Amino acid sequence: MTRTLTTAVTNLLDDDVVNPFIAVKIPFPSGAMRVWTGLGDITVDSETYSGVGSFLSISSITESSEVKATGLTISLSGVPSNMLGTLLTDEFQGLTCVVHLGFIGDSNSVTGVVKVYQGISDNCDIAETGTTAIVSFNIESRLIALDDKINRRYTNEDQQIDHSSDTSLRFISGLQEKEISWGKG
Repeated sequence: MTRTLTTAVTNLLDDDVVNPFIAVKIPFPSGAMRVWTGLGDITVDSETYSGVGSFLSISSITESSEVKATGLTISLSGVPSNMLGTLLTDEFQGLTCVVHLGFIGDSNSVTGVVKVYQGISDNCDIAETGTTAIVSFNIESRLIALDDKINRRYTNEDQQIDHSSDTSLRFISGLQEKEISWGKG
């Protein structure tokens, strides 16, 4: 995934002290969960993220020169047990999750943000620890779809499944036994 650093981020990386943070957006039908690794609220891409401090952790983000799907795990610890019902009932599989790397400037404001990962939410593991729980979200690269087998055919019947008014493939079946002569005959 190609990333372009803004001038503000490039200038920050030269400073003696750099204050990086991670911001994560996980969508749910009842509303997106936006959290970051600091305290208080910040704004990233015109959206408000709530600070959860060290309760948020992310596995390593790996990249490869090969075309292959790499996923990551986002863990949120200290989740109150009364909030688990929403996680169990909301269907969030297949929704796009985004991970940002950002920087806080001298005035405690967001100075620069770079999207470092975007993937599809897969499943969620919950480990209860008494009154709280650790929730781990598994996020897969969109390249995981390359592993899916496509069970579709280029036939009129198959085309009618999704596009009932499209008749562009109606002559395909007649082409199977058709003999076509090329050149002068």
